[in-house]
Amino acid sequence: MESQNTSPRDQQITQLRPEIIFSESPQPLADFQAVLRQILKLQNPILVKIALHFLANKYKGFTQRDDTIKKDLLLQCLKKDIPFKKMLIGLVVGLFTESETETYLQNEQEINKRLVEFMYKRLSTQLI
Repeated sequence: MESQNTSPRDQQITQLRPEIIFSESPQPLADFQAVLRQILKLQNPILVKIALHFLANKYKGFTQRDDTIKKDLLLQCLKKDIPFKKMLIGLVVGLFTESETETYLQNEQEINKRLVEFMYKRLSTQLI
């Protein structure tokens, strides 16, 4: 996914990411999903901390609620609370290389949809 002429910033960002081995996938944007997963893994502690802080402030007693309710509240916020969703997406997008940013801008709606799904799966297992 990287071009031959990468900037120093792109090289530094790529080196920060944990390596994750993926199987071949005929699905479009499959290579880009690997990028998303790498960045999500790298940003995991920050995503969890911000999501927990947000949910605890928005829903008093969040940590004491039933697990099913916690998952429902998380999903509701990821789908309907636009500032929250955009903040979490921004934590990932900010670590794209220049070429990844181009891919993102060309497929923004589809990538954001996948990214929200990935974040929900990741966060719902860790906030419970």
